[in-house]
Amino acid sequence: MPTPFRSDFLSGELSDHVVVCGLGRFGLRIVELLREQGIPVIAITSPETREDRRVAALDRGAELITGDFRFPDTREAARLDQARALILATSDDLVNLETALDVRGQHPKLCIVMRHSEERLASRLEQDFDLTHVLVPSLLAASHFAEAALAPPPEPSATRHRARRQRLRHTKQPDLSLLFLLLCLLFLGGVLIFHQNIGLSYMDAAYFTVTILTTVGFGDFNLQKEPAAVKLFGMVLMFGGVLLLATLSSLLTNYILSGAAQQARAERTIRRYRGHIILCGLGSVGFAIAERLRARNVRVVVIDMTLEDALFRDLATRVPVLLGDATRPETLLKAGFRRASAVVAATSSDALNLEIGLMAQTLVEDYRPENPVRLVLRCFDPDLARRIHRVSQNYTLLSSAEIAAPLFVEAALHPKKGAASEAILEGST
Repeated sequence: MPTPFRSDFLSGELSDHVVVCGLGRFGLRIVELLREQGIPVIAITSPETREDRRVAALDRGAELITGDFRFPDTREAARLDQARALILATSDDLVNLETALDVRGQHPKLCIVMRHSEERLASRLEQDFDLTHVLVPSLLAASHFAEAALAPPPEPSATRHRARRQRLRHTKQPDLSLLFLLLCLLFLGGVLIFHQNIGLSYMDAAYFTVTILTTVGFGDFNLQKEPAAVKLFGMVLMFGGVLLLATLSSLLTNYILSGAAQQARAERTIRRYRGHIILCGLGSVGFAIAERLRARNVRVVVIDMTLEDALFRDLATRVPVLLGDATRPETLLKAGFRRASAVVAATSSDALNLEIGLMAQTLVEDYRPENPVRLVLRCFDPDLARRIHRVSQNYTLLSSAEIAAPLFVEAALHPKKGAASEAILEGST
């Protein structure tokens, strides 16, 4: 185990400080907020941490310890026995929990604020393991995204919109109805020909035609003594039945198993929606936003390129979920963009969220210039958010870290203020 490296940025002994484990984007924001309040901070970070984050923490007046905070000697270097709180801010749930349990055993009275990704487990972890607060950043941020999406849309832009409408090319699924029609025509042709040429009743002719099309052939009817033309027609029925039934069966199976049937149901549901919100990205933040909006009886349509099975199964029965690229205009239009009240881009990529926002604004100018939509984008980079807000008021940019970090700081500095994390969650709404 590597020996923890401790920076000598601060002089003297610290007391009543806060120890922050993890110096990612979220952990750095927590350090900044604590230092703004004059709280001494020791941050434990790994050697792989980006240098700009280390420099930013040092510039704020934090002390850094490089090492693995799961090991007791690293935590001992941070003087947990003198600390007022420990904040576990990494995105690794298991590492956070492992450390929290070790620290709780060594420091029974220390305030421990732990980051976790599962809302359903947070209160259970608090109760069973005597952790002060277990908070879920995506859940804390979801209310703010929902509020922003429900806010009134901006005023129509003075920018002249383009008169032309894009002709969109849609990728069509195989036309099952055409194959079914051909099969029906073969069936009706067989019934009529067998009824007129070999004297079968309509029922017997229908029965005989089905046995030929399905290649069952029980032997109770046959074409052995019939004219050559009728035999030739029977051969056409056999080949046509085999090909059409095999093709129809394979396409129907693929239609169901590939999720196209679910997509078709979702599109039919979306056609009835008015004033709904289009949510792009079904990660932990997107899922929490969808749940918050549903709790307010707001209709939501979700778009995602690679749906996670667990989240998809949990949400698809209650919310229309489209599999597609939200940066493409046809996908947004399929999600009912012309009738939507807002678009929320909540993927884990700033570039992708901005691209979705730009495409949505383009569609506003093309299709509804007098009726703009609210565009809410998830943004990790605060500098990017400031630049965009400086030049355009069409977009609302929110950061999960910016929203959740102050609540983690509040939980660490005032652990007695609320008996459980529910109080902090209520304060975030």
